[in-house]
Amino acid sequence: MTDWSGEEYARLGGLQRRMISEALSSLEFGPSDRVLDIGCGDGFLTAAIAKLTPQGLVVGADRSPRMVATAETTATGEESRPWFVLADALALPFTRCFDAAVSFNALHWVPEQQRALEQIAAALKPGGSATIQMVCAGPRPSLEAVTMTLCGEARWAPWFHGFEAPFVHVDPDRYADLAATAGLTLDEATVADREWDFGSREALLQWSAMGCTAWTDRLPVERRGEFIAEQVDSYEEISGAAGLFRFMQLRAVLHRR
Repeated sequence: MTDWSGEEYARLGGLQRRMISEALSSLEFGPSDRVLDIGCGDGFLTAAIAKLTPQGLVVGADRSPRMVATAETTATGEESRPWFVLADALALPFTRCFDAAVSFNALHWVPEQQRALEQIAAALKPGGSATIQMVCAGPRPSLEAVTMTLCGEARWAPWFHGFEAPFVHVDPDRYADLAATAGLTLDEATVADREWDFGSREALLQWSAMGCTAWTDRLPVERRGEFIAEQVDSYEEISGAAGLFRFMQLRAVLHRR
């Protein structure tokens, strides 16, 4: 299990903040709704939803202890305070509790997608809604795919024997069928070709080092910087510019049958 630093995520998470702020404008909740935020990270979105549901209950769930610790600290003193739990998307401790569930920029780190969707369906009340936003498959190799290719090169392969990709990029055209097998109906799906300019190669290096610990934790400490540098060099040939991050984003709105 990857345990990202919540403080570092908050410091380097400008991209996530931007996407969450955009997404919030299209989210609607009743003042008494119960809402589950899956993969809540540092709690930025969770706290924003709590302000929209002052008579309701908002719970943020994340499998990273350091993320949950940061989220709890950040939420201290908030009038509409959300609750946070340490929980894996594959084993959510809820049954028919929530009117709505959201997950932003998290579920592509869960290779067992059907199981995750089944857990979301189980946590929702009948008729409850789910809004999921995540990186999906597209026409270009992703940063994660570039990283997996790097793992297979001779100078790095000894540390990655038997290593399985810690992510999945779903095919948007098959997502409705995947959701249906989990008890969810897809109501709306949009795919956007997004980009984010970190402003410099150094900034992209810092962000990638934070997000790629599933790979770098397998390496000696003294080799990790070299690995990330090679990763970013290879990726910038695809993105087309230093510090430029490009990705395909799926936004899906579903409901429990």
